Amino acid sequence: MTRVPPRRLPLATLSLLVAGVALAVLGATVPGFPGTDGDVRAGGAAGGDVTSAGGAPTWTEAAWTTPIGADWTDDAVLYHVFVDRFADGAAPDTQVAGTPDDADYAAALTDWMGGDLDGVHRRLDHIVSTGANTVWLSPVNPGPFFHGYHPTDLAAVGERFGDEEALRRFVAAAQERGLKVVYDLVLNHTSDQHPWFVAAQADCAGSDRVEFYRFRDCPGAYDAFAGLPELPQLDSDHEPYRDHVAQVVLPYWLDDIGVDGFRLDHVEGPSRGFWSFVRSELDERWPDTMLLGEIWAQQAIIDSYGDEVDAATAFPFRDRLIATFARGGDVRAVAMPVASRLGPDGLPLRDRPLAATYLSSHDQSRFLYEAGGDTSAVALAYAAILTLPGQPVIYYGDEVGLSQTESLPDGADFADRWFREPMPWDTDAWDHDLRAVVSEVARLRTTSPALTRGAYIPIVDEGETWIFERIEERQRLLVALHLGEDTAEVALPSAASAAGPVLRWAADVAVGEPAGFAAIEASSAQLAEELQAGADRLALPPRSVTVVPLTP
Repeated sequence: MTRVPPRRLPLATLSLLVAGVALAVLGATVPGFPGTDGDVRAGGAAGGDVTSAGGAPTWTEAAWTTPIGADWTDDAVLYHVFVDRFADGAAPDTQVAGTPDDADYAAALTDWMGGDLDGVHRRLDHIVSTGANTVWLSPVNPGPFFHGYHPTDLAAVGERFGDEEALRRFVAAAQERGLKVVYDLVLNHTSDQHPWFVAAQADCAGSDRVEFYRFRDCPGAYDAFAGLPELPQLDSDHEPYRDHVAQVVLPYWLDDIGVDGFRLDHVEGPSRGFWSFVRSELDERWPDTMLLGEIWAQQAIIDSYGDEVDAATAFPFRDRLIATFARGGDVRAVAMPVASRLGPDGLPLRDRPLAATYLSSHDQSRFLYEAGGDTSAVALAYAAILTLPGQPVIYYGDEVGLSQTESLPDGADFADRWFREPMPWDTDAWDHDLRAVVSEVARLRTTSPALTRGAYIPIVDEGETWIFERIEERQRLLVALHLGEDTAEVALPSAASAAGPVLRWAADVAVGEPAGFAAIEASSAQLAEELQAGADRLALPPRSVTVVPLTP
C-alpha cells in the first residue's frame, strides 16, 4: 500500500479567523469566554504576555494560557511524544534519521532513529503551540528497544535517550512553561535482559529474584506479556516487588525527576490489589499525582477501574470516531457513548475513569490514514474530542498532517512501525491550517471552564449533525458539528442569545476541489449579529464546526 497524500487545507482564509475572531473570543473582555480560576501561566512564543485586568486574564496574539488546577485531570489536554521519533537534540531542526524515500526505511522503523530527551526539550515551544497543557512522555528507561517498553531498570534513564540530568532539565523546562509531565510507566513486565530475570534464570533454586516473576517451571516456563518470551511478567503480588515500587520506583520519578503523573502501561496485567496498593501510596505521599491507565478492553471493564485510575484510554470510543468522522457514519455512534458516561446533571460519573479520548496512537493507525488523507476529517474529529467531556490526547504529528507510509496486518512483525514514523520538522511540509484548527480549539478548551468542567447537554445528535451545549456556572457554549456535504439548518435552544463572537471553521467542498478547512470570517460575524438579535435558527455550512458563546 502506498503513502496516502493528505488533502490540503487552504491557509489564507483560516489565518484571518485565527488572527481576528478567535483571538477576540479568547480576550477577557468578551462575555461568555472568561478566564479560568486556576494558576494561569503563559507559555509559547517570545514576546507574548499575560496580564490581569479586574482579576481576569487578557491575551496578546503571541501568548496563551495553560490552567493548572488542583484537580488537573479535568483540565489536561495531553500531547503524546514518542521520544525516539520526535527530535534529535543534536539536530533539532531536522527530522530524525530516515525518510520514506530511503530504500531501507521500512527496516529502519524497527530500530533506533535518534530522537532523545534534549530533542523533546528543544521542541517544547512547538508542544505549547498545539494548545496542549500536558506532555505524555513515552518510556525512556534503559532497554534493548527504541520504544522503551522492554525496561531493564525501572528507575533509570537509557543512554540512547540521554541521561538523568537531561530528563530533569526537560521536566523543569516543561513545568516552567506551565505544562504538566506524565511519564509512561511500565510495571507489568521487564525485558528478559533485566538483571533480575537474568539472575533468576541463572539460579532457579537460590536466587531471590525468581519470586519477582511468574515462573511456572524455572528457568524456561513463565508468564509473559502478549506471550512474548522476551517480556517476562512480574508478580505484582510479591511483597518485595511492591516494596521496590513504593520505595524506589515511585520516589525516583516523583521526587527525584519530578514528573506530575503516570500513564500506566497494560493495567490489566497486574492484579487489582497491586493497583490499589499503588493508588494508596500515591494518595498518602503524592496526592496530586494523576494516573492514566491503558486498559485495552470493553467499556464495562474499563469503567470498573474507577478506584484505581483517574482516566483511561478510550479504546472503544476511538473505533466509533473512525466510523463516524473518517468513514461517514451516523453521529449517534459517538454521541450515545458520550451520554452513557454522564450523570443526570450532564457531568462525568465519578465512579469510573475519565475517558482519555484520542484519534491516533503508537499502537494504532494514524487517523489521517484511516480517513484516506482527508485532513478535514481530522480537524472535525479533533474539534469533537476537544469540546466533549473527557481528557483529550493529541498524538505527535497529527496536528501538522502526519499520516503513515504503509500498513501491515495485525499480528505482523513490527506492524506498529507505521504508527511511529518520524515527526517532520520541515515546516514547508506541514498542514498549517490543520495545526491552526487543532491549536485554537485546544486553547479554547484549556481557557474555557465550560469545556473542562461543564455539563454536556445534547440538542441534536443523529445523522450528520451533532449539536450540544457545555454549561458551567460562569459560561455557556453551544458546539455544532456538521459532517454532511450540504448546508443544514437547525433550531436553536429557546432563549439562546449570542454573548460574543462566534468561532467557525468549515470545509471547502466545491465540486472537483479537495476538501479542506476554510474560515468563514464574514459569516461568523454576521451569525453573531443575528444571534445577538434573537435568531432562533442556525445555518451550518458543509463539514463545519461552530462554537457560539451563549448568555448563561
